[in-house]
Amino acid sequence: MAGKHTKSFFDFRKSVYAPSPVIRSNARAPLSLPFKIIIIALVASLVLSSVLVGNFFMQGSSHKKLLNTAAETFASFNSDDALKILAEQNGDIKGWLKIEGADIDCAVCQSDDDTFYINHNQLGKKSRYGALFLSKDDSFERRGNDRNIVIFGNNMKNGTMFGSLKKYRNINFYKQNPFIELYFDDEVQKYAVFSVMLVSSYADDSGEIYKPYKSHFADENDFSLWAEETYARSLINTTVTAKYGDDFLTLVTVADDFDGARLVVMAKKLTDWDSNHIDVSNSKVNAKIKYPKIWYDTRGLEYPH
Repeated sequence: MAGKHTKSFFDFRKSVYAPSPVIRSNARAPLSLPFKIIIIALVASLVLSSVLVGNFFMQGSSHKKLLNTAAETFASFNSDDALKILAEQNGDIKGWLKIEGADIDCAVCQSDDDTFYINHNQLGKKSRYGALFLSKDDSFERRGNDRNIVIFGNNMKNGTMFGSLKKYRNINFYKQNPFIELYFDDEVQKYAVFSVMLVSSYADDSGEIYKPYKSHFADENDFSLWAEETYARSLINTTVTAKYGDDFLTLVTVADDFDGARLVVMAKKLTDWDSNHIDVSNSKVNAKIKYPKIWYDTRGLEYPH
């Protein structure tokens, strides 16, 4: 990076052999063509870098403004009216997710293309931040005995979208923020987080991919096997129990722990009884977490399961 120019290393002085002063000259040798090319390339690179950096931060600021404006709209009306107003901007807006302690207060979108909202914001415009979204095959209305709503979002370094979900890896944060609110149509549903997991998007363990977002259970035994695996993989023993017939909400984002890592926060829908009896103050870190096999492989450890 260019700084201030230093004085010349060469200081022309009077010669000890000549009585007359040396005539000074400001003329400099012309730059060679290769050197000119190098200078031009450096300047162009500097300008381009400045533009890219400026654009990066401008996008971040613009995205936060978009989220804040939408959140203000949602807070200014009842949830049903607010969602109708937001849907006028983009018909793909189907619901709203709110986790106060995690600063998640965002619209949830859904389109026929499950990859669209990975790189488009909630207005449907191109954006690296993306938007929170449901799979095209999912539904807030839980069609056909669907027990699990799954919402995906990018893990952004500035904390937007699902960038703050990583906070649930901390036991103290979990104890202070165990509840999630979901809004759609005229519905307001409240959930309690009961599992926080690292899973692999690739086959692991016995060659099968564990599916935290499984949505249909054949019977109570099928559910019990799935629930046991869910508890075993949780980073936290939350003390919140799930039972056959419960409805679930699962939040999924990318994690950095290994190639294909996904951080999953899973919650159960609260009943009237749950609302008055759930207490997570005795939650503890799981001392025997079952990680995907790749977690052990990347650390040179033997897979213990």
